[in-house]
Amino acid sequence: MPEALKRKRGDGTPYERPPEIEDWLVKLEAVEPPARLRQFDGVLRVPTEALVHFLRRAWADGEHVHFEKIFRILLKRVEQSLCSAISDARMDGAAEIRDEVRGRFLELITKDCKEKPDLLDFFEIRFDKALVAIRTSVLRQIGPSTVKTVPLEQQNDDDGWEISAEVEAAAADFLGGEPSKLDDPTFRLALAAAIDGLPDDQKRVIALLLKGFPIDSKEQDVMTIARCLKCDERTVRNRRDRACKALRAILQEENAQ
Repeated sequence: MPEALKRKRGDGTPYERPPEIEDWLVKLEAVEPPARLRQFDGVLRVPTEALVHFLRRAWADGEHVHFEKIFRILLKRVEQSLCSAISDARMDGAAEIRDEVRGRFLELITKDCKEKPDLLDFFEIRFDKALVAIRTSVLRQIGPSTVKTVPLEQQNDDDGWEISAEVEAAAADFLGGEPSKLDDPTFRLALAAAIDGLPDDQKRVIALLLKGFPIDSKEQDVMTIARCLKCDERTVRNRRDRACKALRAILQEENAQ
């Protein structure tokens, strides 16, 4: 059986991998390392959580050649995820932001191997969510110099599309408390078109809200909408309110037709 995770939650209970991840680990443990590597980089997608597990185990066992090979496969997946989420087509300064996210992830791997062997425990539970947390932290501190467009959807592991959590939360402002409307593909198209039709100053505020940026913050190292747009927070809130009012009117008209 795979070794239990070391990290504990706030209530003292230990972290536990999802059953499906445990099943993958048991199955992969029965495979010789060379064959396991081929599966990691094969057509059948092995969960990234499993790659993290065997990466850590290779380091602990002193199998540095094996560690390096798994590391390259893992880093390739991280690169693909970052290029999809932070693309050059969607924001200026995307390469710098990707570099910072990548650097923080690599730092976690180093510390997990050499100093704190529980730092990556959550990456064995929900890798994508853990990487999003790093990405969100970087975006809020550095931020894009210009957001070119805002995705209402994000690609999931099955090459399908789903509403991002950031959009669902932020959209509540102009959906009258009914973000479930975003489940309707037709409504999403109408919303995207409505946002695109806003004046540029309002569109940029909505774009940054949907990316999870706070309007203002007392912490100087946090990138906010006010700092990104180089205006005071009152101006941002006024633009937001005008945008939300316009979006509600447009969407209500769409629903009435």
